[in-house]
Amino acid sequence: MKQLIRFIAFMMIYLISLAVSAEDTYQARGRYIDISNGERDHTCLLDREISSSVESFDKAAVIVSGNGYVPVDSLKVCPADTPVHVFTTPQSAGILVDVSLNKNLYVAVDIVTLRPMGFLATVACLNSTRNLVNMLGAYVAGRKLSELKQYAFSSSGEPGSAAISPDGRYVAPAGQIFCDANAWPSVWDIEHNRKVLTDEQSCRSLFYPDMAK
Repeated sequence: MKQLIRFIAFMMIYLISLAVSAEDTYQARGRYIDISNGERDHTCLLDREISSSVESFDKAAVIVSGNGYVPVDSLKVCPADTPVHVFTTPQSAGILVDVSLNKNLYVAVDIVTLRPMGFLATVACLNSTRNLVNMLGAYVAGRKLSELKQYAFSSSGEPGSAAISPDGRYVAPAGQIFCDANAWPSVWDIEHNRKVLTDEQSCRSLFYPDMAK
């Protein structure tokens, strides 16, 4: 009996370790999203067509379209006949490039120049279009677009091409985590509305806090 209990306990620990260590991958397929982690594959039906399947920087959501996202938790167990709801950010804010559900934030970019391709960023709370920053490289309502264009930055403009820090205080609007004086658009301090200037290790630790431990 004791051996059986030990075996069951061992298997539970083993299965938990697999669940923790396995990385989920996602594949968009019309109104379906396929989820695989090497141990268990399953498919979820969504309530609208999707065009992408890219994890947010914090891995808590999957960006599934130009302004749509799905919480990862809702994809872990999904009834076959019940569509999972796709949440959306305001379409007028631009292309969704990162979202932080825990911090109620998202980053969207707008194409403002074509040759070369340049973008302006909006950092806002979910369900809002009010930009929380007004620094160079940000889209600021009320300012002339001709002036804002001068500070447009390069980016792929694709889902996942930006990064919100785990504490929700910093954002890398182009996904490039560099904080030196020559970096553009660099990393932005949302709370203080300014560009972050610091050394490389300190800069990366803003987005990967485990590095600082």
